Amino acid sequence: MEGESKVPAPLEPQISEKEKTKTTPPSIIANMAEELGVCFLITKEGAKTISERYEDRLKKEHHLQQESLEKIFKLAFDNTHPEKAKQIDPDWLSYFTAIAKTIRNNSMQQLWSRILRQESLTPGSVSLKTLDTLRSMTHKEAQVFHRACTLSCHFGTDKSKKILTALKARHKFFPSLFTPTLHKVSLGNFSLPYSDLLILLELGLILKSELESGELASGAPLPFSYQNHTYQLTPHQKGLSFTYYRLSPTGQEIADLLGSKTHEPFRETILELLAPFFMVESHQ
Repeated sequence: MEGESKVPAPLEPQISEKEKTKTTPPSIIANMAEELGVCFLITKEGAKTISERYEDRLKKEHHLQQESLEKIFKLAFDNTHPEKAKQIDPDWLSYFTAIAKTIRNNSMQQLWSRILRQESLTPGSVSLKTLDTLRSMTHKEAQVFHRACTLSCHFGTDKSKKILTALKARHKFFPSLFTPTLHKVSLGNFSLPYSDLLILLELGLILKSELESGELASGAPLPFSYQNHTYQLTPHQKGLSFTYYRLSPTGQEIADLLGSKTHEPFRETILELLAPFFMVESHQ
């Protein structure tokens, strides 16, 4: 992605003033009904005919949609250099606005502003399939994917993001007699349990089967990157390989929009996992 965005990191949990105020469950329902313009049978207040109430509800809905679009476009405008922006395909823009007008969560609005910004910088870089996937995601699901991206890496010449699950090591001296040892990455310790991986599988953000790299050649350097940290791994022995989940093309597009964020304890854990089996050289 071109340039450096000043948009706050999307998908961080945000608590509204209403959420901070303890409210009884019936009042919460009543508040939602009032906000949506469907509270007449609860409060007995407002227009008397159902057609008048319907018109009032449409006005509220259109007001909220207008407000959402204005916020998203303002965020994109504030973080895009005018001289770098290019013309966006009108059909793409129409599809985008039809979805973006329904986005009311502040964090998600920041994400959709990044989508608009990226498409204006590189037209055609955000597919309609990616827009559809994001439309179907709840804020909670988006946060799960954000965490997964924070734990992703890539290695070799393949730049696609991967979620490392284990280092597989065959026995040094009797590889045919002993079952390979799996040195697992405890993703659950970093708020990404297997149940969350299943959510991402269902959404199509990661490919549906766990993959395994080819056996790494002993003594042959292997490029390895975690977020903005780049290393060269040289295996001490034969019989080493990685198991991992790979982001789908749609997942990769969304991950690129989220940007890089290093989880320092996770980085240290990965380096501790690699150290006994590789000579690890930092390229930073």
